[in-house]
Amino acid sequence: MIRISKYSKLGFLVIACLAILVWGINFLKGIDILKRNTSYYVIYNKIDGLITSGAVTINGYQVGQVSEINFLSDYSGRLIATLSLQGDFKIAKGSTAKIVSSDIMGTKSVKLEIVHSAEYYNEFDTIPGDTESDLKEQVSMQVLPLKKKAEELLASLDSAITVVTYIFNKQTRENLSESFENINRTIANIEASSNELKIIIGSGRINSIVENLDSITGTIKQNSSNISNIIHNLSSLSDSLSKLDISPVFEEISSTIAGVNTIIQKLNTTESSAGLLLNDPVLYQNLNNLTGSLDMLLKDVRNNPKRYVHFSAFNMGKDVYITAKPGQVEEKDKVIYKVFLISSPAKLSTESVFFKGLGPIEEIKLSETYNYMAGKSTDFEQISKLLQAAKINFPNANLVAFKNGRKIKMEKALKN
Repeated sequence: MIRISKYSKLGFLVIACLAILVWGINFLKGIDILKRNTSYYVIYNKIDGLITSGAVTINGYQVGQVSEINFLSDYSGRLIATLSLQGDFKIAKGSTAKIVSSDIMGTKSVKLEIVHSAEYYNEFDTIPGDTESDLKEQVSMQVLPLKKKAEELLASLDSAITVVTYIFNKQTRENLSESFENINRTIANIEASSNELKIIIGSGRINSIVENLDSITGTIKQNSSNISNIIHNLSSLSDSLSKLDISPVFEEISSTIAGVNTIIQKLNTTESSAGLLLNDPVLYQNLNNLTGSLDMLLKDVRNNPKRYVHFSAFNMGKDVYITAKPGQVEEKDKVIYKVFLISSPAKLSTESVFFKGLGPIEEIKLSETYNYMAGKSTDFEQISKLLQAAKINFPNANLVAFKNGRKIKMEKALKN
């Protein structure tokens, strides 16, 4: 009988314990070293929290685990993961190993997306890898369109608030209040009229009117024979008129109408002086400008007679000038006309479409109010044309005058 020493027994026991320990550690990692495993490699740019012993699944069923993760030796920063699959597991070519989140806590695992083909990878081949977008990226992709829409909505609200602020200025609010007051007065007048009508109906006047109408119809009925005689006489008169020869009268009327039509046709053309006066807008505008210029000239002659009449009295020993020759006016003493457009409690953009076609817009802030003016000219006719153009968008626009940088009254400006 062969006797085994206690040291041999101890050695066998240590070896057995080490084997059990190695097997237990691998078993806890999910690797059964007593069974055959098939290994494949996958290269990832990033693993997003994937660790060794992470599960490898196909359609939700675990078929292996990640046995090892290391950096590639080319110093590119990429990582190579070793997938250990249970048994002799074949993976078809074209399949990918995708890193996904396996639970709501963000635990990462590898999901094999298998495609069916006739060719398979060999053991230790490299399988194409992919990474699922993380929660942050998915949320960002969902929120990005909402962010753009919110920015567009804020821009639209800003434009709308600017338009509302422009429309509902102080003057508009006053006009609305006045309109409501007029409506209230109209309703009060209607109520007063209805009360008066009620009083009239209650006083019996309507009954009196009906009785009077009944009396009138009775009178007409009583005098029906007389009315019949009147109608018979009118019929006889019309017969007598029909027997009269009134053709020459109508011919005269026709010739007169023809003559009037000829005159009207000439007036509608530019072949005559009267036609030119009626149909030539340039002539009308020139006459209108001429009357305006004459009016301004008369005002200037009345206010500044020394500019037009020069008289010298020699017997007084000195010269007396009724009208002196106009001297050179310095630029600083000239009257500058501008078109006042609008006042607004909120600042408006001078590039707004409301100011289009009015030239450079001047913005002046007084207290908490923004005032906007257009134009700058010493020519009253030129600034008046700009005023007419401004009234299209700003019906309450008016002219203001400045001299030496200070605002002056328009009457004083026209006298100068």
